[in-house]
Amino acid sequence: MMRLPILDRTCVPTFAVFSWLVRALLVVALSFTITSTQAFAQASPTGTVEGRVQNAKNGQYLNNARVRVEGTDLQVFTNQYGEYTLNDVPAGQAKLQVLFTGLPAQTVTVNVAAGQTVQQDLFIGRAETGAPRPEGEPIVLDQFVIQSERETNAQAIAANEQRFAPNIKVVVSSDAFGDVTEGNIGEFVKYLPGITVDYVAADVRTMSVRGFSDNFTNVYFDGARLASASSGNAQRSFEFEQVSINNVARIEVVKVPTPEYAADTLGGSVNMIGKTAFERDRAQLKFRAYGSVNNEDLTFWNKTPGPQNRNTYKVLPGFDFDLTLPITKTFGIVVTGLTSNQFNEQHRTQMGWNFAQAGAAPDRPYLQTYTMQDGPKNSYRNSGSIRADWKIAPGHSVFVSLQSNYYKSQFGNRNLNWDTGTAATSSTAGGQALSWSPIFTNGATGRGSVRHGTSFRDKLGETNAAQFGYRFNGHLWDIDAGLHGSTSRSWYRDSKNGHFSEIRTTMNGVSRVSYLQIKEPRPESIVVYNANAGIMDPTILANYRLDTARTQPVDGKDKFTGAFLNVKRELDFLPFNAAIKTGVVFRQQKRDITKKDITYSYVGPDGTAASSDDNAANYLDTKYGADPYWGFSHIQWPDPFAIYDAFKSHPSYFNLTTASALNAERFRLQNSQSLKEDTSAAYIQGEMKFLQNKLNIVTGVRFENTKDSGQGLLVKGKGSTLAEVAANWKERGLHTSQSYDGYYPSFSANYNITDNLVARFAYALTYGRPDFSNILPLARVNDTEQEFNDGIGTIPAHTIIANNTGLKPWTARNYDFSLEYYMPKGGVLSGGYFYKDLKDFWGKQNVTATADMLDAMNLDTAYVGYQIQTTINSGDAAIKGVEFNYQQPLTFLPGWGRNFSVFANGTKLWLSGSRQADFSRFIEQSASWGVTFSRSPLVVMLKWNYRGEQKRDAQTGSAYGSSTGFYEYYRARTFFDVNVEYALTKRFTLFANARNIMNVPQTLERYNYLSPEYSHFYNQEKYGVQMAVGVKGTF
Repeated sequence: MMRLPILDRTCVPTFAVFSWLVRALLVVALSFTITSTQAFAQASPTGTVEGRVQNAKNGQYLNNARVRVEGTDLQVFTNQYGEYTLNDVPAGQAKLQVLFTGLPAQTVTVNVAAGQTVQQDLFIGRAETGAPRPEGEPIVLDQFVIQSERETNAQAIAANEQRFAPNIKVVVSSDAFGDVTEGNIGEFVKYLPGITVDYVAADVRTMSVRGFSDNFTNVYFDGARLASASSGNAQRSFEFEQVSINNVARIEVVKVPTPEYAADTLGGSVNMIGKTAFERDRAQLKFRAYGSVNNEDLTFWNKTPGPQNRNTYKVLPGFDFDLTLPITKTFGIVVTGLTSNQFNEQHRTQMGWNFAQAGAAPDRPYLQTYTMQDGPKNSYRNSGSIRADWKIAPGHSVFVSLQSNYYKSQFGNRNLNWDTGTAATSSTAGGQALSWSPIFTNGATGRGSVRHGTSFRDKLGETNAAQFGYRFNGHLWDIDAGLHGSTSRSWYRDSKNGHFSEIRTTMNGVSRVSYLQIKEPRPESIVVYNANAGIMDPTILANYRLDTARTQPVDGKDKFTGAFLNVKRELDFLPFNAAIKTGVVFRQQKRDITKKDITYSYVGPDGTAASSDDNAANYLDTKYGADPYWGFSHIQWPDPFAIYDAFKSHPSYFNLTTASALNAERFRLQNSQSLKEDTSAAYIQGEMKFLQNKLNIVTGVRFENTKDSGQGLLVKGKGSTLAEVAANWKERGLHTSQSYDGYYPSFSANYNITDNLVARFAYALTYGRPDFSNILPLARVNDTEQEFNDGIGTIPAHTIIANNTGLKPWTARNYDFSLEYYMPKGGVLSGGYFYKDLKDFWGKQNVTATADMLDAMNLDTAYVGYQIQTTINSGDAAIKGVEFNYQQPLTFLPGWGRNFSVFANGTKLWLSGSRQADFSRFIEQSASWGVTFSRSPLVVMLKWNYRGEQKRDAQTGSAYGSSTGFYEYYRARTFFDVNVEYALTKRFTLFANARNIMNVPQTLERYNYLSPEYSHFYNQEKYGVQMAVGVKGTF
């Protein structure tokens, strides 16, 4: 697609703001230099102290523990191995204080000799001392204590990382919220402040930060981007179903970047930090073995029908382990593995209101369609990883990591669909006309229909990643470099696995349909009449004829490769602590998408469609007979496997009509796309500490350049026939490219008002990339007089829906302010305000096609006068928000009260912008809260997650007419999860967890400002309560 000439492109961001910040910073630094009381005229003899910091209660080496020399400005923070190095320590006796939030601070005295290095390991978390243990004495770990204090330790990690971070971010240990059902990372991160997750059926698939759409959330593993094929769709969204939490030590969510972080983040980014061999001083093996069960089917020992054509177990096993093996003091490995399997139901009830046809209006709609779905599903997840860490020399280390993740799901959605029709009058003389009210619809005679529909698909996916990293930590210099690669593939299959994806039937002899006592979630009564006003039974398959069979294979591939280099230099010649850091990054992403959609008409042995030998009962599913839910009795279903067997043995029973062949070829060509995106970046970052390290400033600028090149369908002329398509449509014949770049300054300042009260201010210029669905070259043309669905979506008559390959990114000026109070005995209370000033916000535009526009789009001038629908940079928008976060162990309470701990967090947004601004997919409110009781040997965790209303896509089509403002919305909902543990011995613990224990449904609504409240409900899905019960151990 060429760039549309209607766009008003503006210049990229400049140095204006950054120049002002640099000038201000120089003035501040100069003033501190002039007034500094540090004496440089006379140097005193110094030495070095180095060692490791370890949690004395659980043996874990601590990342980001603060070690400082009392009476001086000297302080450092430990690295991920718990290592620290203090240079230039005055010779003589020195007192070292080690602080890790939530654990008792420790002080130890060391003797430092001039020019020498003192080895001093520190142990924190026990009341008596931080002094080293006697040589060879092990840390004695009481498993009961670990179980009861695990959450406290996890909260301490989160609070400590947040407290000492130079920017605004959230960090949490991967075991902070108990065992995660299915190992899906999304079920874990949904409890973090400012995080919301999106479900597809019962699985968390994507996540959002601060209410922004999931396509603006980048996901990393150890700082390297992970690939995601996005279920074969043209989206940037990262899907969590193809990764596992098993090899993750902690997760950090960066909400405001510093220059060393990528600038293409609007709400925030997520970095999963892998487990390392040097987190502990000795080998450790952890495992879990469990069974997963859904309350919808509690058959433990026998196979039952479904999800597809054979009987399967519904209680499925799971097992995972992680082995930490420090082989020597300089070399170690971590090996993890997981297999997680689950069965769940997918029950749907759906009510389709008509707001425009048969005399209906937006304020007076009628219920036209009703659909119920019975959709069981099996999911299988396997993953494995290995990481090796090697300290090749003092200060030098390298690591290599490999991970592989595999996902498979099989679902058998079975639908029954009722339709009253869209005509107000009877098709025969003397028949009944359409009539309705809010509580009933009586369809017109001869206009009703009842149909089966299925969606039998097998989704498969794999995600692999490899990384190599090198680190050097010296006296003045730090170097961090690495190479990384990640591939992801997602594919759907049906006929290759012996079944069609969709089967459609039509009930014979239906004249009209009536809905009585309409209410949410379904009409209480649905009556089907024949032409003689006799009542028909829609549950008997013999009353139907087989119409069509469909196959829909999908292939999506995604690949990331990249390299980076970071160099940091301490500026020891300045009278205050300062450093400068610079780095370069290169990353390439490749996305490839192919899809097919072929529909066959069933004509049966006599070769004629809709004849007497097309009875659907010939293909009755004789195995499946589960409760269809929603109050319906047993329903007979067609069998997609048996029908595909007939297709293979009797292909003449199925006819690919000319129209179907045309639609299939158009769909294939439209959905064959590829894109390559090259991103290069460089940055410079200054780090300064003043006022005895109370004021911490990080500032600098990042330059990023992006180059996109895409391939898509070239349309040189009309495609109303197969011959025209062959002559005028060329697969991946249209090549487009664009580039954009910019300077992205940032400034972060943290001030310790007291030892426990921190104030933060941050500014950053960031941007959000257009989704692939907007920039991959594609123009979808409807050159007919009627509304047309091309398999991607509905296109109005004489309309072109075109991707805008010249679409620019959003840019945002981000301002954040927060206050954080860290409680002396553990816990944090924080609140913040943020403001995002967005430029080049996207919006929809409809224009009448001119010859110049069509030429720019490589389309034939025969389309002059058609309507062009596209996405443009429509103007500005603003987002204001507040956040709070509270977590605390209630150890100050007497008696049993001290065994409780609590957490709560929430985010609220206020959105404003131009009329064209598209705020779809934003979530304006979210919150999580929970309470834990922890008294050896029992741990009980109760957790709630609230997800506010979410505006989704605009709704168009004949049922909505020409009225504007119809949108789809996710209704607000609250999920309640429970985790329970009981320690049997020092090594073994029983555990159980349950997700969405109240079985709260996921509900969609569709409405505009005129539609009455009773018509808002669209559909509701219930998945049952997912539970896992098992045993875990530590050796």
